[in-house]
Amino acid sequence: MIREVSMAGCCGGTTCGIGRCFGHFSRRYTRRYERRGLEATQKQLVAGLREVGFDGRSLLEIGCGVGYFHQHLLLRGAATAVGVDLAEAMLTEARALAARQGLAERVRYVSGDFQVMAPALEAADITLLDKVVCCYPDAPGLMAATIGRTKQACALTLPRRHWFNRAAAHLGAGLFRVVGSTYRPFVHDPTTIDGQMRAAGFEPAFEARTLIWLTRIYRRASAPPVAAG
Repeated sequence: MIREVSMAGCCGGTTCGIGRCFGHFSRRYTRRYERRGLEATQKQLVAGLREVGFDGRSLLEIGCGVGYFHQHLLLRGAATAVGVDLAEAMLTEARALAARQGLAERVRYVSGDFQVMAPALEAADITLLDKVVCCYPDAPGLMAATIGRTKQACALTLPRRHWFNRAAAHLGAGLFRVVGSTYRPFVHDPTTIDGQMRAAGFEPAFEARTLIWLTRIYRRASAPPVAAG
């Protein structure tokens, strides 16, 4: 049985705007995955996680959306997963997809703002942030909360900090403002995040790029090697 926890009231204006913005597209995300499978950056994450090792490990996906990424890893050797998202519509799709794939006993979903609720969540072997850092205004706060819930490795995808992404984020912020949404996209400095991870005792274990996105996996320096997934 899929267990569910709701902390939907624990969010501010910008983060609540994330839930409202992306919740409208929940069914579309599911249909896209069922037709096309993982995105290019998610395939990069899987490749990196195979090098780090995820077999038999627990996962915590922050901003899990409709859940297909951590469910993909569960079907390939990960043990359990917790998915956190601000959009209840996303979690409705995630629960349905998990049930269809026979994963009901191995996943748990939590509704609300991860940065607020992190202290109440159990730490996981591997934390996942797939295109999530760019949705939060406070990247250092988000990463500090993530580090506190990470036992072994943290895998993330965030925008590369070049002029095109910065211009797109600026334009996007203006458009969201015009339509009355509190959601804003952000292009945070990857070197700042890298410094924060290193200062917390993590070391880079994998990196890949597309034109738009930067994929990185950090492994806790003291973490023992694990079997490949």
